[in-house]
Amino acid sequence: ALRTVKSCVGSTWCRFGVQDSVGFAIRVENRYKGVRSPHKTKSAVSGCVRECAEAQGKDFGMIATENGYNLYVGGNGGVNPVHAQLLATDIDEDTVLKYLDRYLMYYILTADRLERTAPWQAKLPSGKNGGGPIEHLKEVIIEDSLGICGELDSRMQYLVDTYHDEWAEVVNDPARRAKFKQFVNTDEVQTREEMIEFIDQRGQVRPTNWVPDGQPQTNWKPDTTDVFSRSEKSWVSVGKTSDFAPNVGSAILYGDTQLAVFNNAQRGEWYCTQNMCPHKQAFVLSQGIIGGTADGIAKVACPLHKKQFDLADGKQLDGDLSLITFAVKIEGDEVMVELPAQIEVDAILGTKGLRVGSSCSELDISGTDLEKEILNGVRNTTSTVV
Repeated sequence: ALRTVKSCVGSTWCRFGVQDSVGFAIRVENRYKGVRSPHKTKSAVSGCVRECAEAQGKDFGMIATENGYNLYVGGNGGVNPVHAQLLATDIDEDTVLKYLDRYLMYYILTADRLERTAPWQAKLPSGKNGGGPIEHLKEVIIEDSLGICGELDSRMQYLVDTYHDEWAEVVNDPARRAKFKQFVNTDEVQTREEMIEFIDQRGQVRPTNWVPDGQPQTNWKPDTTDVFSRSEKSWVSVGKTSDFAPNVGSAILYGDTQLAVFNNAQRGEWYCTQNMCPHKQAFVLSQGIIGGTADGIAKVACPLHKKQFDLADGKQLDGDLSLITFAVKIEGDEVMVELPAQIEVDAILGTKGLRVGSSCSELDISGTDLEKEILNGVRNTTSTVV
């Protein structure tokens, strides 16, 4: 959950630096990379008291002194900034890491899920002398008041020793890499350019801007509530049950249309919807988080803007948009989806027809037939411009 360890240029390049903040930041990042925690953690190392790396606004940060580092813990930025608190002063790098090992493991073992270090730290009991949560942390981490430092040390060392690059292992393993292909039922791909227009900005290529809500290419709705109600449908095999990971969505390709199949293994249910989120016409619903409401409705949340949809009927739970849904059944180990003919589905949900492009004000029509038509219309007009 470690995002990064920010640093200033330190004594290597700055006349004010008193310690090698860059080298220490690299050491800290290499030690804690891959460590899973209740929430993300951020860190920083400043090479002097001028604090260019903003270490006191991080979950844990170090500020260099003439004698070593001051260690701060429990800070964060964001909407509700929290200033980190001083845990130890003038300690060397090895001692910093020893205290950080214990602090982070204590946090991992006792914090609630999705709880940052700042609110977790604020809830800790006060120290014996009434010094608040930071005094409690000093007693636990430095003085070993609970007698658990040995366990905290060994647990963190185990995480460090067993670190491995999970993504590199997937890339190097053809069987696992195959699970990450774009569509479960085919090796065909739809490129990013087929789904959204890319534009050049300052010599770099990026996706075009989404237009504001309420304008074309947003809040997409089919012409009728049940657009395929009169269509002749047939059951189409879209893969084996083993092809669809449990409790997540997977994308399939049907003609030019992307569909999302959800294997809700916790409830023993299967669903199929369009893969395009109607809010911004992004083909991402198969990557959304599936779950359930308090009254038992199975739902998916779009990963982009968290719009929530009922997986059974497609209706938005927090708005008036809706998804087109398709029936799913399991025959043996075959996943079957009831679908109209490809040409009908493509006419409504085809990627080519729903591709997000630039707004009209950004289009360059120079040299096109449209420009010629406009110019001809200007030349032929009888109006007089004054």
